Amino acid sequence: MDSSIAPELECKIYKYLLDSGCCYSCCLRFLGTKSTEYFFDPIKTSLKLNFINADDEIKSETRCISCLGILDDAIEKEAVQKIKEAIKNGGYDSSTFTFALSLPVSLTIRETSIQIALSKKFNLSEYQLIGLKLKTWSVKDVWKAQVVPIIENECLMKNVTAPVPSLFSIDISFINDTDEIECNKLLKKCDPNFVESKHKHVNDKIYSRNTIEKILSSVKEENFIEYFNIPIDRPAEIIKVDKVGCSHGSIFIGGRYTKFNRKLSQTPWFINGEKKMETSVQELICEFIVEHTKAESLKFLSSGREDVDVRTINSGRPFAVELVNPKITNISDDEFNDMVTKINASTDMVQVTSRLKLLNSDDLKRLKEGENQKSKFYRALCLLRSNTADTIDFEKLNSIKNLEIIQKTPIRVLHRRPLASRPRFIHDLRGRLLTQQEIIKLSINTPENVLKNLFVLDLKTQAGTYVKEFVHGDFCRTKPNLGDLLHEDVDIVALDVTGINLHWP
Repeated sequence: MDSSIAPELECKIYKYLLDSGCCYSCCLRFLGTKSTEYFFDPIKTSLKLNFINADDEIKSETRCISCLGILDDAIEKEAVQKIKEAIKNGGYDSSTFTFALSLPVSLTIRETSIQIALSKKFNLSEYQLIGLKLKTWSVKDVWKAQVVPIIENECLMKNVTAPVPSLFSIDISFINDTDEIECNKLLKKCDPNFVESKHKHVNDKIYSRNTIEKILSSVKEENFIEYFNIPIDRPAEIIKVDKVGCSHGSIFIGGRYTKFNRKLSQTPWFINGEKKMETSVQELICEFIVEHTKAESLKFLSSGREDVDVRTINSGRPFAVELVNPKITNISDDEFNDMVTKINASTDMVQVTSRLKLLNSDDLKRLKEGENQKSKFYRALCLLRSNTADTIDFEKLNSIKNLEIIQKTPIRVLHRRPLASRPRFIHDLRGRLLTQQEIIKLSINTPENVLKNLFVLDLKTQAGTYVKEFVHGDFCRTKPNLGDLLHEDVDIVALDVTGINLHWP
């Protein structure tokens, strides 16, 4: 079926739209002008396409019946000025941007009215009307075509929407006094399922964009015409710029840290709103990162987490910091090095042991996989309850490989984890007596009779293994446990994380 519209008819449609109250941009918009470049100067384009003549009077009315004036030069200039101010005042360093544009919902009602008017006035066939609708440019696309080049030129930024949109978003919203009136009218008159609430509060909206579009897609033409003028009336007031704001999507910075303090939680620890510890790994590491990036907030991520009384030594634990709405995102290697220097100079409880770097989605996926799928290394200081450590058959113990254990959720974490039995693997065990150096160090605070019962156990385990519970058995909730293997009562005195098998960062 033929959906084409002859050039002569296009000229008539253009004139009708202009006379009915559409602006020059909307006249071109409804006719499906081939390129967005045609909207840079709609009057010049209209002359070029012979829709108007050089001696025609140029209309200056800004209250367009279709776009409500959003495509008017004065409104665009106001919007551009507010956008420039928002970018400047925000202090963002992004070299790219994307727009998030919010327009009155009633624009779709007005567009429907105009399309019905064109169909009636020019006796368009069903296929011609469908073709016209498909060719119609959206107000958003036209507005962006006109405004984006200005922002790019005056703010020295590049609009990036594909293949990956810029993380820096300029959010701008427009309002018009007729929006709620027209949308509520459509709901009440054309929606058979509409029931008005008796408890509607002031400024509460009873409509949404999806609701209005759904009604318009199904409403019968005769019902629409009964309640709305065809074409729709000119708005009493021109559209206004409501809000302009800037925001930047989260960036992620990662590295590795070591923890040397046995009274330090990984993240701030609160119980009933009261902070239980003065500081945390998160606070010690993130203070200088947030200070540099000027982020609004943060989220600390890591490949697993150690208990408060557990150290993390050697190469350290992989971590990432999600920085929400950061202003500074272009960070040089020297600046990263400076952050590491400041962090490490500020505390002896935590140290960053690697370079810091910006992370991508693949890095974050690898960090998450490392939490549950990689192997981890531990060193435990263990205590035999009733015998001296030299009675242990270390050769037999050390011959155990890939031991499968079943761990019920430990009693100490039942308040935050569901009760379940989890299979885990102890890949390798290496037990030994204390070295002379270790004995000297421990003897300062440990009675001699206790020293004789101590031994060291190095473990390689599946990620997610509760090592403390493997050592002491957790009232037989972990089976088999170290006590089962040694046929002794065993307890754990101290635990260190000595390695996390993850290529990071």
